[in-house]
Amino acid sequence: MAAQYYAHSLEGEPPERWQPLEEHLQNVAKLAAEFAEVFGGGKWCLAAGENHDLGKGTKSWQAYLRRANDIIDEFADYYAGHPTHASAGARWLFGNSKDVGKLLAYCISGHHGGLADWEGSAAASLKNKLREPMLDISFPHEEAELPTELPFLPDPSRLGFQLQFFVRMLFSCLVDADYLDTEKFLTRYRSEQRSIYPEIEALHERFWQNFKVLREKAAPSLNVNIQREQVLADCLQAADKAPGIYSLTVPTGGGKTLASLAFALNHARRHGKRRIIYVIPFTSIIEQNAGVFRDMLGDDAVLEHHCNFIPDESDWRTRLAVENWDAPVVVTTNVQFFDSFYAHKTSKCRKLHNVADSVIIFDEVQAIPVEKLKPCLEVIKELSLNYGVTTVLCTATQPAIEFNEQFPDGLKIDREIVADVSVLFTALKRTEEEFVGRLSEEDVAEKLQEHEQVLCIVNTRQQALDIFRALPDSADNIHLSALMYPAHRTEKLAEIRKRLLPENDLPCRVVSTQLIEAGVDVDFPCVFRAAAGIDSIAQAAGRCNRNGYSRTPRKVHVFEFPEEGGCSFFRQAAQSAAKLFDEYAGRLTTPECVKEYFAYFFWKNEQRMDEDGIIAKCLIAQSGNIQFREIAKFRMIQTATVPVIIAIEDEAKRLVHAMEVAEHKGGILRKLQQFTVQIYPYQLDEIREWLEEPVAGIWLLRSSELYSEDTGLKCKPPQGNAFFG
Repeated sequence: MAAQYYAHSLEGEPPERWQPLEEHLQNVAKLAAEFAEVFGGGKWCLAAGENHDLGKGTKSWQAYLRRANDIIDEFADYYAGHPTHASAGARWLFGNSKDVGKLLAYCISGHHGGLADWEGSAAASLKNKLREPMLDISFPHEEAELPTELPFLPDPSRLGFQLQFFVRMLFSCLVDADYLDTEKFLTRYRSEQRSIYPEIEALHERFWQNFKVLREKAAPSLNVNIQREQVLADCLQAADKAPGIYSLTVPTGGGKTLASLAFALNHARRHGKRRIIYVIPFTSIIEQNAGVFRDMLGDDAVLEHHCNFIPDESDWRTRLAVENWDAPVVVTTNVQFFDSFYAHKTSKCRKLHNVADSVIIFDEVQAIPVEKLKPCLEVIKELSLNYGVTTVLCTATQPAIEFNEQFPDGLKIDREIVADVSVLFTALKRTEEEFVGRLSEEDVAEKLQEHEQVLCIVNTRQQALDIFRALPDSADNIHLSALMYPAHRTEKLAEIRKRLLPENDLPCRVVSTQLIEAGVDVDFPCVFRAAAGIDSIAQAAGRCNRNGYSRTPRKVHVFEFPEEGGCSFFRQAAQSAAKLFDEYAGRLTTPECVKEYFAYFFWKNEQRMDEDGIIAKCLIAQSGNIQFREIAKFRMIQTATVPVIIAIEDEAKRLVHAMEVAEHKGGILRKLQQFTVQIYPYQLDEIREWLEEPVAGIWLLRSSELYSEDTGLKCKPPQGNAFFG
């Protein structure tokens, strides 16, 4: 009788109850092929799955598995410690084919440790791994049946990008299939919690039931509601059109969140799309939008995946869905989305295959940093061309990212959803934007005091603090900053909304950084905005007369500081906008002004649109020599900040003390994110200067540990300190 080869053991169980290697290989191959079939990679993943654990087919690996379970049998004499197994299948396929086998070798060799560079150090280089002697595989296996062609039309001008993207998608399918089959065998209770979601058809029905209720509550004669209905009608008409790249250009307050969801549901239903993914630029608005989607679709349909979302410990389904995005509606951030498509680690890449054959809404697309624009556009382009994705670029200020002779890297947008953008913007005109000259922080504070309800938005944390300090000490005056920990910001935003309710109509003067701009649902009768890009001014205007209660346009006052310091980006954007202040006075938010601004701003910054040279690193991969770890240096946000926990509230104190003794800190760290701010190293140095006596309250977080010098960073900042709001 032939010896049995196993893939996984069960602790305390005899080998007869272990998972046979052949069973695991076939399960993974079948599941990975099913995942990849939606983009034509089924045969590729079948070969990858059948060979991914071929290294477990050696007598030494089988001896290791048995030794770990105190089993003595015919393999015992072959024990040689813990042998690696991931690269054996890679060498086997590479031996079968130097082309197809080479691409699959990245996936198999990296299915535990991540995608490797082709060339590099001996430990990390796939090229070197493939040169190692072939293991003596005694497990019976046949020559691999490999596909003979790529499932997409190669574009010679961007073939390197296409190849590295395709390999990453195959890798995602293999990794997810391997994890899922292993989980099903080892921890069936976890496996049974997955993929219990309503179908798109059921979500479509829920949406329209709930939307009917909203309609009945809305004032049908209010102009803004009339225009929102028109936007919805345009979205529904466009939803029947063919998949492709759409733009949805709607003024702030024009109902684009619900209208885009209606488009996505109808389009997914019409064309059989698997899920809807919302990609949102800022964590400050993602919870708000996810809440809207839950209200419309139900808690069981929507997955949030971003740094501030912490699923309940008992919510297994959500915790598992974060791993591979198998929910029907996913709400995530630009950072999570785009970083994942350039990543090399299994944890980041595992979910990618579930993005294929989806409807993706990029909300506030103008917020993509100009220095990251080309890498982000390439991802959008590739998903739309070769992975069955319908893309919607959704914003009040469409940037000039469309393909043309001057910008060949732009997107070929198939259609604009709104039938007549100019007419819509004219109909929804609720503000007049005017440049009022130069004002000091004290001047701005004086002007704010002339209004009972007013919002002032500036470009830096220090400017916001200086203006706030120049206001009288009053509960009517509120300061917002990204240096407030998220739980504190959420509390302040709730207070602001309460004060602004028509039935309350309380004084409310808010001084904020730009965190309040994009998508935060507040409605002020007057707004002041420090000079910035036209897109930022338009977003600020979206917080003014948002619901159209005043038929007379309300004022948005744009001003400059006498000496504008801070980030060069803000200076450059403001300078580009300033050229349009006279020509478009009173109508800075019109599509014509926005288009002219972006054309000029992008033209001036074209050389900065891929500051890390990521696209060049991708393009040289056309020979199959892919430097995945070099490409993975892409980051949407290049942060040099340090996370600091503000342990002032009782819950934060409890979590800090729990961290000090916990063996597994991951769950506690996720909860502490609600009480964490990011500060720059120089600010940390200033905090150190205040160390006089141990006082609980401020803790530095380093490498997933609470760091302390003695008993930690243990001081309260001076009264009114800028750092902690």
